[in-house]
Amino acid sequence: MKGDAQRTPGRDGAPRRRDGASALCILLLFLSPVASLWAQAGYIYTQPDPAAPGGIEGNSPVSLAHVITIDQARSNVYSAPLAGDAKAFRFEHLPVGKYDLILVTRGHAVIEGLSLGEPPSALTPVSLQNLEKRIALADSFFNRRVMHRIGVEDGRALVFVERIRDSPTLKQSGEKLEANLRRLEVIELAQAADDWQMVSTRHIYREGEEIEANTPFFRHFHSAELGNIRVVDSVKHLGPIALPAGF
Repeated sequence: MKGDAQRTPGRDGAPRRRDGASALCILLLFLSPVASLWAQAGYIYTQPDPAAPGGIEGNSPVSLAHVITIDQARSNVYSAPLAGDAKAFRFEHLPVGKYDLILVTRGHAVIEGLSLGEPPSALTPVSLQNLEKRIALADSFFNRRVMHRIGVEDGRALVFVERIRDSPTLKQSGEKLEANLRRLEVIELAQAADDWQMVSTRHIYREGEEIEANTPFFRHFHSAELGNIRVVDSVKHLGPIALPAGF
């Protein structure tokens, strides 16, 4: 990888490379009319494969706003329809592979089973500070961010990040955009001594919300039960999903 180019999700959901010029185009897109902001959410998700017989279904004890699954190559992200008072979900037509689930509840929480590697216990405080700095610099459109969980493996870090844009935004017309924006993503960085270099980012959620000052981040919970789900040639039944401790 040369310079500061990085791979980011394309319109079809697959990662792609991004250089400085296209990054400027993305920033201008964010400053376009509100319809463009909402339309971007559709670019995150991969369309199911009609020829694939696999899937995942389950039931949550709490009402859900979104259920998302991502393959472990972080190439494809799928969104499931909800049923049964928004507590039941079913993914269909998923290709063979292993998947991690992310549940976004109506109670402003995110429960995830992302496969990110080992806890970063060996990283120095300086390395962790530099990691956070790189993530902050990667997208300055969002004025606030939090690293919900970090995993380290083979000289790289995988970080589950939430970003919020709740500062004033002007449309091209000069009008104020009456909405906040929230995004979830998995970012991969390569380690170089105590510093880091961005390798790729995969967006997994992006939604507009009502204006609110100091919008709170999602309450975050990790559940190993929601990760490493093998899908073969039928719909895998997870049954009732247990809430993580402290929910």
